[in-house]
Amino acid sequence: MAKKKGTNPRFERIAQSKDIPILVLDQKWHHLFAVGGKPKEIQRLEKKVNKHLARQGRLNQDMKELKGLKNKLMKNIVVNMDEIGEQGQETARLQEDRRLITEINDRMDGSRGEMKALEDELKEDNERLMAETIEYCYGIMNQNEAEREEIAAWLQETRRELKRKVIRKESIEDKNKEIYTYLHDIFGARITEAFDVRYWAEYK
Repeated sequence: MAKKKGTNPRFERIAQSKDIPILVLDQKWHHLFAVGGKPKEIQRLEKKVNKHLARQGRLNQDMKELKGLKNKLMKNIVVNMDEIGEQGQETARLQEDRRLITEINDRMDGSRGEMKALEDELKEDNERLMAETIEYCYGIMNQNEAEREEIAAWLQETRRELKRKVIRKESIEDKNKEIYTYLHDIFGARITEAFDVRYWAEYK
């Protein structure tokens, strides 16, 4: 795999030693980008991998058709062997069949070479796509973790503040009860209750 800027060398060795599935064929891979969408570099690599896969499919189909045609020509040759003359000369039809078989063999050899090169390119671009995917996902997870820590700190401070407020509330209630008790003891129930009529609603 070509060296990618910023890629950890240890990660490259691991990537090359593993049998990595074709990511664009995995729905779970696509789901990784369901919320934020795919970054431009991942989109670019995805298109390359899809292009390789499409070309691979066409080559496989061509190979299948060429094999079928070759088998048909071989059968024709076997069936028409009696057309060879006494001097061992083949008829024009047999010669044409042999020429076509040679041409098919050449095309099949070329296709095999292209398929091998294509497999290497597909593997390389798929590994690059994996590297970009992991870099993107860990970036998202790191951002999420930073936000989680920020929220956790806010919740901790909020709990402390809530505790202080509860303590303050209870302190105010106790102080008011204490003041009212002193007023009641000092001025007596009759006077205190008279002022209760005036101030009780406000006090409540």
